[in-house]
This record gives sequence, C-alpha cells and structure tokens, in this order.
Amino acid sequence: MTNLDLTLDHTGVAVRNLDEAEAAYKRLGFTLTTRSIHSGSVSPGAPVMPWGSGNYCAMFREGYLEIIGITDPSLYSSTRDLLDKYEGQHIVAFGSGDADVAYEALRQRIDGVSPAAALERMADFGPDNSESKLAQFRNIYVDRTAMPEAKIIFIEHITPDVIWQPHLLDHLNGAVKLAEIALCVPDKANTCARLNKLLGREPKDLNPDFSTYEMERGRVYVLSEKGLASWAPGVTPPALPYAAGFGVEVTDLTATKYFLEGNGVTYHDHPYPAIWVGPEFTHGPVVSFIQS
Repeated sequence: MTNLDLTLDHTGVAVRNLDEAEAAYKRLGFTLTTRSIHSGSVSPGAPVMPWGSGNYCAMFREGYLEIIGITDPSLYSSTRDLLDKYEGQHIVAFGSGDADVAYEALRQRIDGVSPAAALERMADFGPDNSESKLAQFRNIYVDRTAMPEAKIIFIEHITPDVIWQPHLLDHLNGAVKLAEIALCVPDKANTCARLNKLLGREPKDLNPDFSTYEMERGRVYVLSEKGLASWAPGVTPPALPYAAGFGVEVTDLTATKYFLEGNGVTYHDHPYPAIWVGPEFTHGPVVSFIQS
C-alpha cells in the first residue's frame, strides 16, 4: 500500500443562512474572511463554471474552518445535498499533497474515489481587501455510498498563499490550529474497517465507544452514540452517521473562556483540558476549544 502523509486540512459546516452563521462564528471569536463565491467542475475534467454557493473561512496557522451555504438557488451546488441531510458539519478534508499521486494511491484502497476535480473561487486579498486573487484547489472526492460518515475530500492547494493570509490568522478566541474532527456513527467497527483502508492506518482504541486516528497533523475521532453522549452530554444527532464536531487548539484556554462568557456563550468542560460549545451556538457541530 502506498503511504500518504495526511494532515487535517479543513472542515466544513453547511448552513441555511450565511449571514446568521457569519454572526454566530464571530460571536465565538473567529476572524472570518469576506464572503467568497465558488466555481468548479461538476465532474472530473468538466469545465469550471459558476456555482450557487459561497463561504466564509476561519484560517488558522494550521488548517481552517469553512462555513458554506447557498447563494444562488438557480445554480448548481453540492451544498444543497448536504443541507437536505441536516444543517451542520459535513466536510472533512485531508491535505494529501499532489492530487494525481494521492488519487492513484486512494483508488487502490477503496471503491468510490473520483479523480481530482478543479475548484476555484475569487478571494479578497490584502489587509484592506484592496485586491482580489484566484484561490485554486484540486479535490479528490469519496462517494458517500462508500463513506457515508462525511463528505470526505483529499485536497491539493494550488495557491495556499491566497487563503492563508497573515492578517487572517489571529482570532479573538486564540485559535491557532484545527486539531480534531469527531464522527458519530451507528456501527463503529464497520466505519473503522473502511477508514483503515481509506486512511492507510489503524486507530487507537480508547474504549469500545471511542477510537482515534492520528494524522501527520490532527486527529479524527470515531464515536458510537454512547461515545457521543459521554463526550458531549445532551447532544442529539440529527441523523446517523453524523459529523459531530471539530476542535481547535487555542493559545490560552482561560482567556478563551473569558471571551465566550463575555459574549454570552455557554460552554461545557471536556474530561481533558478543553471546553465545548453546543449546536445552539454553532449551527450544528460541537465546537471544542483545546489548550495548545
């Protein structure tokens, strides 16, 4: 099996109202980009065309968060299918280097892996947004019939300097890194068996209801419903499987707590040095803040 160095590149939350989600994530202390509108190939090799979706991003020193929604219902957007399932976290993207090399490795591991497709969007550039530059990516998608747990993407960044701009990397909540993703699934053993093939690695089993995949950067948790109830008590999955949440490392967890309290955001303690905020503040996912 060809080895791939994998990083937790980004996660995406699909929302029904981008304006409301923008306000919600700023309340949580995230610095967001200006809104950007997508263009892409509907299928591998097809021409790039305008899509009816747009996003805001919170860029961290390592990884990022995407908040995505419909901007023009008359145009194609893969986001519509996500919202038909539930509003919340759906996208789990791994940085995998050269997309052609990654595709050759991945297609031998599991069925349902598509060749790399081009995706691009115009992004405001510079501290005063005085320029506009094209952000370009090559995405490998895994069919949801093969991996229904999330919209799994392996991504090659063509223009990382366009999206990781220095003035976007400081956040009032102290976030510096996308550290973890949590998936809640109906059959943990079945999910792990398929992830073992796809990711080319074995998980660390913390207990029968909770397993961890360590990437070269970041980690993925696989939880049973019982595991979710222990990790984030009171959170009910809107569907199963369910991309249950993501965590960011922060520079000073005490300062993060003070910030959230000042904004009227209720948080809860994890059993490790971290806190979490529930779906009522996040448009769906459990958002964890972890001491770096």
